[in-house]
Amino acid sequence: MTLSDTLPADPADLFADLGDAAGLVLAVSGGPDSTAMMALVAAWPDHPPALVVTIDHGLRRQAADETALVAANAQKLGLPVKIVRAGSIAGRGNLQARARAARYRLLADAARAAGHDTIVTAHHRDDQAETFLLRLARGSGVYGLAAMAPETDLDGLRLARPLLGVSRQALLLVAQASGLAFVRDPSNCDRRYDRVRMRQLLPFLADHGLTVERLAETAGRLGRAAAAIDAEATRILQQAIIIDDFGVARGDPAPFSAVHREIGLRAFGRLLQAVSGAPYTPGMKPLERLYPAITGENSGPARRTLHGTTVSILPDRFTIMREWGRCGPESLAVEPGEAMVFDGRFAVSVPDDDILTRSNRQRDGLRVGPLGKAPVRARVAGVGGTALATLPGLFCGTRLVGLPELAVFKDDRLPLVGLPVRALAADRLATPRSLPAFVRPD
Repeated sequence: MTLSDTLPADPADLFADLGDAAGLVLAVSGGPDSTAMMALVAAWPDHPPALVVTIDHGLRRQAADETALVAANAQKLGLPVKIVRAGSIAGRGNLQARARAARYRLLADAARAAGHDTIVTAHHRDDQAETFLLRLARGSGVYGLAAMAPETDLDGLRLARPLLGVSRQALLLVAQASGLAFVRDPSNCDRRYDRVRMRQLLPFLADHGLTVERLAETAGRLGRAAAAIDAEATRILQQAIIIDDFGVARGDPAPFSAVHREIGLRAFGRLLQAVSGAPYTPGMKPLERLYPAITGENSGPARRTLHGTTVSILPDRFTIMREWGRCGPESLAVEPGEAMVFDGRFAVSVPDDDILTRSNRQRDGLRVGPLGKAPVRARVAGVGGTALATLPGLFCGTRLVGLPELAVFKDDRLPLVGLPVRALAADRLATPRSLPAFVRPD
């Protein structure tokens, strides 16, 4: 059987919505699904520039061999490839969720470095059905049950899932016919994971009419309903919210009071997501508890924290800024000349400066992290306290070497490099692409 015999559709049709991309980053793990996607893109005539990116999290002994296999397959197809070795993802909570968040961050970094604007994953129809069932079991509303959208926003990049209408079996046939070797992740059969247990239920559910096709269709219909609510939420946000260069949002409560509660809750949840830099919106219960204070149903001034933000409420206005939290936003290692996103909130361009190059040769290297209580006398007009502390700064070890160009220094003699930064909150509100890239882990 040849590749052309197994194609679920003409590649030009499968990827039609990606034809205008400046460039594609193909997220390839080495499994049959992403291997098939890579082969399909290679078979797409006149496709945009494409870079295969494979990530070694260092969590399994076989990971290095698998990334080497992906690189060999990409070369056979004539596609450039980049192997990325992730740093530590140590922390509390769900290991898979932390690895997933790190993976998307690294994919976004690779896309920006290559000048590409679109990240492509191999999520398929069976994944969509499993996601729908997982969300149903958690009691999700319309946004959770809409499962995965064909396109979402990821820090200003497009995250595309063009294979949501294709079955797992069809992609397996493509991978087998491509002549490329692929691997199977043993965790896909590990019943410790909710998704695996749900996957094993699918044949039983199909016997009762709940087929993969039916579940995926239902998720798609709910996605359309969610998009309709989102369109109204966007209109409210445009009317009510101003976001400044520091990522601080100031809002008028009147438009929130004038719309259906479901629309207002969605708009307010998206606003908190944008200001916090979080990859997901807050849970509905805490959002519902805070929302009446925004609409004036609960009178009087209030100051609350939710979803990584501090919300200050007065009768005629409210302000939302990033919360410091227990230890502040995470710092990230950088190189001179590198572009990156800090805390999901700021696009940062690290200058390619001789001073920084010399600093980077030192043992501690460079990192972008929160200013915090950095030993510098600085002020930002109209912004202080937590908003200033959570702005990005450039550090060599513990020594501050660069401040955002937004800052106005009291002491011009400080030998600090200007750090070009741009707040992303307004962009995230303006381009929701239907649903957030991630859904809140339970």
